[in-house]
Amino acid sequence: MSEKEIARIDASINDLTKLMREQNSALNKILVTLTKTQTIQLADSKRIDKLESDKTWLVRLIFGSIIAIAFTAFKVM
Repeated sequence: MSEKEIARIDASINDLTKLMREQNSALNKILVTLTKTQTIQLADSKRIDKLESDKTWLVRLIFGSIIAIAFTAFKVM
């Protein structure tokens, strides 16, 4: 092989190495972003579950109060 071919191959390998480093950097940023997003979604999911649970208990309390008031009204009559 001539020195020109060796230099061309060396330049190609260096370019590929640079490209792989850039890809690894981009993939690492994506992974970090996905991890942060997953953590945020998990926290939001827990908050939503708690809110739904609180809402369920509020509905039960309201229906319980309505039934108690109706029962008391029928007793008074």
